[in-house]
Amino acid sequence: MRLAPALAKADYQNLRSYMLGLIVRQATPPLHGGRPNWKEIGATCLLSEDGLAIARREGRHAFEAIMRWVTMAQKQKTKAAPAAAPAEKPAAKTTASAAKPMIRPVGMRTVSANSNRRPVERMPVAATAANRASVAPKKIGARG
Repeated sequence: MRLAPALAKADYQNLRSYMLGLIVRQATPPLHGGRPNWKEIGATCLLSEDGLAIARREGRHAFEAIMRWVTMAQKQKTKAAPAAAPAEKPAAKTTASAAKPMIRPVGMRTVSANSNRRPVERMPVAATAANRASVAPKKIGARG
């Protein structure tokens, strides 16, 4: 339901200008327990007791929409700020290896394609001329 037919003209004008002020400033209404604090809103808008009861019942969805819009705008600002920094740097190659690493919550682990295979034991190194002296048995009486 619209607020204009339900509220007195003075209450409607005060509440309307208050809500428009929140939108212009991109501010959330005063909160109490995550919900609009109607006592403070009523005092700020100079609402009558009847006007406050009607505004509480009918204006709840409007204030919740303003809160959603403001928080969404703040999230977009925080996402846009880091994106502006790389634009100042000289253009670099964008490759698959330069992609951002995926951040996982603590306790999560990745499952590798090879996770079900047994570990491979290391094979002995083939004897070459360079390492043959270290592998060959020592002669008795030889110094070295």
